[in-house]
Amino acid sequence: MLVYKYRGGSFTRDLKSLKNDTFWASNTSQLNDPCEGLISINDMEQQLNHLKNIFYQHSDNLALIEQRFQNILDMKDTKLGIFSLSKTYRDELLWAHYANSHKGFCIEYDLEKLLSRQNPKHRCFDVQYTNNIPNLDFSQLLGQTNPDILIKKMLGYKSQRWEYEQELRIITENQGINTYDYRAVKAIYFGLKTPKSTISKTIKTLQGRKIKYFQMHLKPNSFQFKAKPLEDKFPTVFKYKYSISNIAHLAVDPSTLKLEYLHFAPYLQKLAEIIRREPDCYEVSYIDLSHSKSTLANPIFFAQYKTAENDLFTHTVHYSTKQIDEEYLKIDDL
Repeated sequence: MLVYKYRGGSFTRDLKSLKNDTFWASNTSQLNDPCEGLISINDMEQQLNHLKNIFYQHSDNLALIEQRFQNILDMKDTKLGIFSLSKTYRDELLWAHYANSHKGFCIEYDLEKLLSRQNPKHRCFDVQYTNNIPNLDFSQLLGQTNPDILIKKMLGYKSQRWEYEQELRIITENQGINTYDYRAVKAIYFGLKTPKSTISKTIKTLQGRKIKYFQMHLKPNSFQFKAKPLEDKFPTVFKYKYSISNIAHLAVDPSTLKLEYLHFAPYLQKLAEIIRREPDCYEVSYIDLSHSKSTLANPIFFAQYKTAENDLFTHTVHYSTKQIDEEYLKIDDL
């Protein structure tokens, strides 16, 4: 899925974030909606007071529960970070409000890459638009084992007036700078009024990343925008963060395959070649078929690799044969 971030507050800051593969997760007070994170707990307070009247001999324990729950609610303002994205790059109001009146740019991300293994604790959901403040009570939480339910309730609702933004947001466990896989950035769209110097500096700074560039234009006799491709005036054979790591001895061993899967053996080496080119791969440790995930119609392979020489834990990723074929075709230096 492709998602979009409009930028235009400070070109120097925004370009630095792109260069360093980072995004900023804001707290609720830093966002432009004064009602951000607004939630009603009236029902919950009434329920607690009712319990205190019934179990008055345990009022201290109930007060402790109340305080701990309040601490959880406070997380939305004091701990959790919000990275807001949109599902469109063609909205004229978003360009006006968030891209310096069409002088900035809009980043296109691959959401799956943005939420990749490097950030396993990020949560992601669509914003729900409503005319009523969300209400929270104990009945909604009892029996719930998924923490996303509460987080979405606290940070996943906005007034109906914001619906044009088509917002999807990533919730991080920390406010401030977060890193991501640089391959998440697929394209950059420059506004109708973006200075040529801004366009040139951006493309030059991001050389070697296989990013596509576009500039927005008005369709004739229309309020609608269209994107026209831009020529990359700084082509290079240099590949950003590109290296070919070592494959450990016996990491690829077709003899481990069961007889019925043996004709898939070439995929073991193909996957090893893909993984050894991962930006954070130090060494490919092991490649094999996942017996728990595979069927003869849909075999799934897994790869384990180190990110550093003394890495005590290996990272594990899974690929289907289709994914292996697609990624293997992209390799141009075998």
